[in-house]
Amino acid sequence: MTYVERIWIGPAYSTRRIFVLGESWYGDYQDDLATDDGYIRAYLDDRVTDALYTRIANACEIEKQAFWEGIMFTNFVQRVGASRDRRPSTEQYRDAGVRLARLLKEHAPRGVWILGREQARHSEPVVEAAGIPVEVTAHPTSFGVKHATLRASWNALLEKAQSCSSAK
Repeated sequence: MTYVERIWIGPAYSTRRIFVLGESWYGDYQDDLATDDGYIRAYLDDRVTDALYTRIANACEIEKQAFWEGIMFTNFVQRVGASRDRRPSTEQYRDAGVRLARLLKEHAPRGVWILGREQARHSEPVVEAAGIPVEVTAHPTSFGVKHATLRASWNALLEKAQSCSSAK
């Protein structure tokens, strides 16, 4: 199945210009729910529930609407399989780097928050090569990851992004 790419760019993204990079898509979604933009719009309108998205906003101590409206989001690897037990392959990770480099160039984020250490082995070098501040955190659904850990990583990214934009 072929999916149209429509990443999520919140209406207030231009204020902070933070890009949150998830790991990968699982499952088979129909119509607009098969895009980051459509899925997050449905989430913010309470048409779908998503514990991961809620957890991220809560950990950052930002109301969900404000958090998601203020960032850009997509997953590094677009389609992996029907369920979470299917992991991205090395080839999928490698191929995703080309798309990521294009997105970084097109949207010029001030910072990138990478969710997941496994994917960071492939995505972090792409972000660093673009000269953009980056912060890597454990995936929010990883066993034992605390809100405080995610919040500290988020705040570290905001500080790096602010320092970088102040220096220019």
